Amino acid sequence: MFNQAIRDIQRLCVRLTALIALMSPLASGQSEAVKPQLWNPGQAVDILVYNPDKEPLKLPEPFTPSTLSELYGPDVNENNLHTIKQDAGTLAPVFLSVGANITFAITYADDSNEGFNDPSLGQARRNAFQYGASIWAALIQGPATVSVQATMTPRGGSATAAVLASSSPGQYHSDFTRAPYANTFYAETLVEIITGSDPDANTFEINVDYNSDVDDPTVLGNMNWYYGTDADPGNDVDFVTVTAHELAHGLGFIASFRSDGSYGIGSNSYPVIYDRFLVNGAGTALISLPTSAINVTGNNVFWNGLRGSYAYRNDFGGTGRLPMYAPTTWEGGSSIHHIDEATFTGIWELQTPYNDDAVHKPDLILLGILQDIAHSLANSRYVDKNASGFEDGSSGHPFNTLNEGITNVPTGGSVRILPGSYNVQGIFTKKMKWHSSGGVAIIGTSSSLMEQNK
Repeated sequence: MFNQAIRDIQRLCVRLTALIALMSPLASGQSEAVKPQLWNPGQAVDILVYNPDKEPLKLPEPFTPSTLSELYGPDVNENNLHTIKQDAGTLAPVFLSVGANITFAITYADDSNEGFNDPSLGQARRNAFQYGASIWAALIQGPATVSVQATMTPRGGSATAAVLASSSPGQYHSDFTRAPYANTFYAETLVEIITGSDPDANTFEINVDYNSDVDDPTVLGNMNWYYGTDADPGNDVDFVTVTAHELAHGLGFIASFRSDGSYGIGSNSYPVIYDRFLVNGAGTALISLPTSAINVTGNNVFWNGLRGSYAYRNDFGGTGRLPMYAPTTWEGGSSIHHIDEATFTGIWELQTPYNDDAVHKPDLILLGILQDIAHSLANSRYVDKNASGFEDGSSGHPFNTLNEGITNVPTGGSVRILPGSYNVQGIFTKKMKWHSSGGVAIIGTSSSLMEQNK
């Protein structure tokens, strides 16, 4: 029976994994693009579990379909998926947009009468997913239409432990036009935001799959998915919280490190942008160390990005370095991909590896880390006096004068100023907010610690 269940999971995974279609031609100067698989702990993929007693838990096996037709059915191929992603059609995405921020185009790819299309639970599931997506649509600046494939599949589990969900960026790209770092992979959503165009219309930018068995009476006992949007799940598992968690991974909050300390996507040894900010207790970048499992375990991995670290010290009240989840024994799909489980609780635990509470508001550390990897917060312009090269006022390409930030910020928006001393000239009547971004900014002759990311 167990073997048959595994075969059923493998068969159903055809609809769940990242696309493995032929690569679209990349723009001049780009390196290869690569696509990870959901539920593959050896790749840059998050696997969220409910397992308070840390009991042995078998993860679903990843499955690699050979063609788009195998993934979506005989009417879908590499020539028409880009249209299906963006227009009403075979897969009919639901568009979710907030102002000039990112727009989510959500495709519920389950078969009829299953998962998100279940006749009794499907509407509640879709409502909860869209609410979770709206959290990020209200916070992250575009322009980008983020195509998301969402599915639910029976994944099994025990009365006390189960996998909840898995997600990953649909594809990574490196060395594209205006890439903040060379020889570095970025999630496709970030590439679209930075360049202003979708680098591969034939790939969903985020893939996420949920365990539908959480709703049966056996898996997790009396606990079920909670599809309400009021952050009051009682003893159930809050679907909105898990959705917000998984979409953050899809936006790029994810590492490429493996259990042996190696890193890279596929056969390529480039780090992902997230990897570049991981250090050990001595402050040495993990990507600079000789490959060893000791680099990614032993509670000795920390975040070294400016904004995430500042939020940890200034807003959370932490000391030393921002701790990431790096337990003594490597946990595929969890280790390195999250902030530390033991350190962060309550309102700070949205991006910890084990689901405990309902959290519908991303905390300042999570927002800081996303800004470190080049996301910009909504209605914001960034200023860094040390910036050079291309400037557009984004987190990845800030202006280098305060006047530019003030001139270009939307009315009612925020100018986010990186540490340093700045002068400003002129009379400005436009309503705006000024914030520090990663440390103390000195304006003129007065020093003030401005409100961080709020």
